[in-house]
Amino acid sequence: MKPVHSSSSKLDRQKGAVLIEYALMLPLLVLVFLAIINLGLVVHEHQVLQNAAREGARFSALPRNQLGPGNPTGSLAEIQNRVVQYAALEHVTINPAEVTVDQSWLIAIGGGQVIRGSAVTIQHPRALLLPGAGFLPYGSLMLTARAVFGNLYP
Repeated sequence: MKPVHSSSSKLDRQKGAVLIEYALMLPLLVLVFLAIINLGLVVHEHQVLQNAAREGARFSALPRNQLGPGNPTGSLAEIQNRVVQYAALEHVTINPAEVTVDQSWLIAIGGGQVIRGSAVTIQHPRALLLPGAGFLPYGSLMLTARAVFGNLYP
């Protein structure tokens, strides 16, 4: 005589198999989810830094902000603080030391003409969501943003 297997026994085994598959896939799905969230945050922060650099370059190109002995009111700290404040409005905290200003940036224009511009560069380290995880080869990224505006002074 053959043993009789109930259909509920077969259904219970299938449920168990599904549970095991789910338990195996859950960590991978969580990592993919965290990677997507982290990538979105990194892209957003880079965009904020790019806009902050643009604001700093625009501000630096104004005649009243020309650095040097010919203009005692021009201040590197004021330009850097402008960039830091812009980033802070978007909830990104940067250090003024991460902001470099070069008011002698050469901009080539058609026909071989060259003008001077103000370049503001931000180099900001960005920690990842899982900075201490042993399976990641890195714990932070260096985000770089640069903007250049033609100087409105000679």
